This record gives sequence, C-alpha cells and structure tokens, in this order.
Amino acid sequence: MHQLLQIPQAVRINSLFTAFEMHAAPEFVFRGESHDFYELVVVLSGSVGVTAGSDSFILHEGSAILHPPMEFHSLHAALGSSPTVRIFTFCATSVPVYHKRIFSLSPKTREASEQILTLLKSAAEWQGIHLIGAAEGRERQLVEAARLMEILLLRLDEIKKAPEAVYETTGARNYAHALSVLESNLTRSLDTAELAALCHMSSSLLKKTFSKYAGMGVMEYFRTQKVLAAIPMLRGGQSVAETALHFGFSDAGYFSTVFRRITGHTPGYYRNR
Repeated sequence: MHQLLQIPQAVRINSLFTAFEMHAAPEFVFRGESHDFYELVVVLSGSVGVTAGSDSFILHEGSAILHPPMEFHSLHAALGSSPTVRIFTFCATSVPVYHKRIFSLSPKTREASEQILTLLKSAAEWQGIHLIGAAEGRERQLVEAARLMEILLLRLDEIKKAPEAVYETTGARNYAHALSVLESNLTRSLDTAELAALCHMSSSLLKKTFSKYAGMGVMEYFRTQKVLAAIPMLRGGQSVAETALHFGFSDAGYFSTVFRRITGHTPGYYRNR
C-alpha cells in the first residue's frame, strides 16, 4: 500500500473585511489603529513611513508589510512622495510565521494583489471600502479571490525580504522612548504633562511626536494601549470593574465607553469569549 503524502495545513482566509487602493498626498497621515484581524499593506509607488508597534520603517515601491491582529500601526507619506498603496484586511488561520513581516514583492506577487482587488470589485457587494457580501451569482469568484489571497500569503514567505529600514532620526528615537515609558505606566492615571515629564520631553514635543508617528494624540494612544492590555485580563475572567481599576480608570462606566470606542465591542464581549 502506498503511503499518502500528508499536506501541512495551509493558510485559510475566513473573512475579508476591506480592500482598496489609495493615492496619498505628500502630507498624508493615516490615523493609527489596532484591530483583531490582519492587514496587508502593499506599496505600489512612492515611499511610506510605517509604524508597527514600537518600530518605525520607510517602505518603498514594491515593498509590503503584514500587520498581525492587535498590533498598533499607522502610516504616512514619506520623503516628499505621493505614494500609492493597496491595502487588504482579513481574518485568517494558520498564517505562516514571518520573522520581519516586511517583504519585497516579485512582479508575480504584485500582479496577484491587483488580480485579487479586481476580482473583489466585481464579486462583492460594497459599502465604501468594506466588503459586506457576495454579489448575486458571483459567490465562486469571491471564493477565488480568497484562495488567491491565501496563495499570495504563502508566496510572501518564499521571496526575498526587504531590509528592515528603521528610522534613525531624533523623532523616531523620541517616539520609541516614549512608547517604552507609556508601556511601563499603563496602570497609572497620568495626563499629558505627567507623561511628558516621564519622557523628559515638553508636552508640545510629545504631542507632535505622536501626531507624526502614531497619527493620533498621546492620550488617545495611551488609552488605546490600556484597552489592548486589558483584553487578556478580561479573557482570563477578571471583572470589568477590577480591570478598569487596574489600568487607572476610577469609573468602570467610562472605561467601558473608551473600550467600546477603541475596539468596537464592550468589555463583556471579550470576558465571555
């Protein structure tokens, strides 16, 4: 009897959320965010500055980055260019383990991303950049687009990775330092002036730094990181009131309001999952 060849479980796209191509002005800054699904950013032309967690990069034409779930990230036009990017967000299982998550795209991979977007434009019902369902009679094409995305993700692991172009500017160093300070103080109730003092920066410089690299204010970023850090505690069974107090929120109701604004869900949603 012949032994069957066992095929390892490949990446599986479970849901597609958004897909779009965008041409940005030189002064463009995309507001930082984090979400519980993957995001693939493909740079078609120009250069973009990318913040991924505590790291900052400049990606050039033909590069891409994959943001994993719950990673805070933002992007902005860089080096005076007017970049064009193609972005896909999706939920997936068994995604390959990438070391840097920064890729140099081959012509075939770049064409594949264009083919996926073209298929989705004709096979899906849209609400802005959001996919909300299959167009009538186009279910098979929608499945084909998902399978092409799976192939694209598998190929990313096989192509030459772009060098990690980390910013070495004073601003980037200030940002990285400020992130470490904020992370070390997530359980405290601090205002902008107090955070600036801990970072050894003026309040105006701290605000300017976060506006550039995070695409949002320092206090909003601080609250976002508190909420992200609270999710594992809630999943572990901690009560909403206890979790709120742990992260410096004296009012559980206000914590729940902030939590829902940032994640789109109530704290109870994560506590019950």
